Amino acid sequence: MRSRANTMDAERSAPSNRETRDLETLIKRFDPARRANVRRLASSSSRVADLAIAFPGALYTIACRQSPLRQRQKALELIETGAPLREVAATLGLPLWLRRLPPEAFAGHLASLPRSDIFTRRIANHLPTSAENSAFWLRSVMFGANACDEYFALWLAQQAIFLEPGDPERLFGLLAAYAWFSNTDLSRAHGLIVVPWRPEMAIDTAVCAAKSWLNRMRLVLQLPKGAITDSWLEPGEARGYTFLPLLDHASILAEAHAMQNCADQYADRLARDKCRLFSIRRRGVRIATLEIGPHPREAGVLAISQLKARHNLPASSDIWQAAHTWLGAQSEIKRASNGVQPERQFDTEAWSALMATYRAKKAGAAWIPEQADKETFSVLEGGIAELARRAGITSWLFT
Repeated sequence: MRSRANTMDAERSAPSNRETRDLETLIKRFDPARRANVRRLASSSSRVADLAIAFPGALYTIACRQSPLRQRQKALELIETGAPLREVAATLGLPLWLRRLPPEAFAGHLASLPRSDIFTRRIANHLPTSAENSAFWLRSVMFGANACDEYFALWLAQQAIFLEPGDPERLFGLLAAYAWFSNTDLSRAHGLIVVPWRPEMAIDTAVCAAKSWLNRMRLVLQLPKGAITDSWLEPGEARGYTFLPLLDHASILAEAHAMQNCADQYADRLARDKCRLFSIRRRGVRIATLEIGPHPREAGVLAISQLKARHNLPASSDIWQAAHTWLGAQSEIKRASNGVQPERQFDTEAWSALMATYRAKKAGAAWIPEQADKETFSVLEGGIAELARRAGITSWLFT
């Protein structure tokens, strides 16, 4: 027979009807797929049930067996003896900042949770604003830490882009790779970054820089020397200026660097025969960059689409006159087209080489396609474009 003291302890530990109803309300806020496990564990003890309020993440981790059995048993012992939540978190391998997240935040497996002192201090100011978007926020923070590092994860946590659900790998995969390569100096992929990522960077700057990086990689993959042989118009001279075609990634990257312009963003248009680029020089010095494209009203006729000086500034009237003189001296300014876009393949070996160091450090980086082709690049472009939409970015890079 139980003693009176034991009976009184049991009565104190037994929840009242109201407490049971309140607990069930909390349990219903957990992931439906794991709710039965959470309910079963919470029903075992009032102290354990208190975790639904005090530390939902710990209750979720134990209930869903997301830590080794010995750790879960030790954590339950600490909970029953009223040990500080810090000890419970340490036993389960959870960062203490996780206790401030609501039950809705926890779904799937909890992994790669940032736990440094700096992160713990700073993340308190950037927790999700509502329970509804907390799961997407937490998955994004975990992905950011795994795909890059804690600094990127903390930066990601601060952004106002979690109001609608999404897939972190699709939205942030390219951005994470760009941020990681920004701090990896001895790599070809780093050399293609114009504006490196840093923790103080605004999201619109970061997203546009990542898209620019992707376009430059596409240039390298699709336009090696010899991929394009038809410059449409003949190189030549006019009024003291020299007009030279830019047909491969080396010459285009050099032009963009010297002129500080966006010639390196034309990979897709060049590969699909939508335009041709020319470098305008005077006594060997780069003066302007010229884009030739289809005439907007006359089918088959070539015309000047853009003509810009350094830093995309307007070209002088002398340069415009020289360009028209050069164009007028061409033997033919019409270009026959059958309407079929050329199939210029992506260099998969070059793509593998570009991503090799990142994959080696990030367990294969499954969020970055292994093959380089039109379809996989469309996936990367679609993800970064969706992120731009969510962030309200209206750059021409996404038009």
